[in-house]
Amino acid sequence: IIMVKKFDFLVIGSGLAGMSFALKVAHKGKVALICKAGLEEANTYFAQGGIASVTNLKVDNFEKHIEDTMIAGDWISDRAAVEKVVREAPAQIQELIKWGDKEGGHSEFRILHHKDNTGAEIQTSLIEAVKAHPNITIFTDHYAVEIITQHHLGIIVTRHTPGIKCFGAYVLNEKTGEVDTFLSKVTVMAT
Repeated sequence: IIMVKKFDFLVIGSGLAGMSFALKVAHKGKVALICKAGLEEANTYFAQGGIASVTNLKVDNFEKHIEDTMIAGDWISDRAAVEKVVREAPAQIQELIKWGDKEGGHSEFRILHHKDNTGAEIQTSLIEAVKAHPNITIFTDHYAVEIITQHHLGIIVTRHTPGIKCFGAYVLNEKTGEVDTFLSKVTVMAT
């Protein structure tokens, strides 16, 4: 029997990006959070170095941070993406702190860190917030195996097809071996 599950939002990936998105939209509807393992096992957990952000505008600025990031990335980073991340970092960090970063991070130049386990501390706070939210359902040991688009309706879809629609995903439940259908209004790949 194929199970069909319906959600407003389907989030594939349970690291910092997936959990943050789930928390941001959960007030708008039901969210399915797909994790290939447990929530604790995403890469965010192992991030030790800290989060870089402009914290003191008297001695630092976004342009300087953007330039430093481009240099660190050997000039192959997408500049528009770097600019967006750098400019939005302070607000995003405040949101992380609001979600429960117990010590609020310590400012050291640009690096906000929590001892030597920044990722683990942030992830732990997000996990607690995600688990506590009544509109978020967490599916551990689940793998997205295929995104559902118009081609499942018999329409030929290529990468050049304009206006491709996503209706959700086929998701393998590793415990049962069954592939369930997750239908959603919005599907986010955060893997």
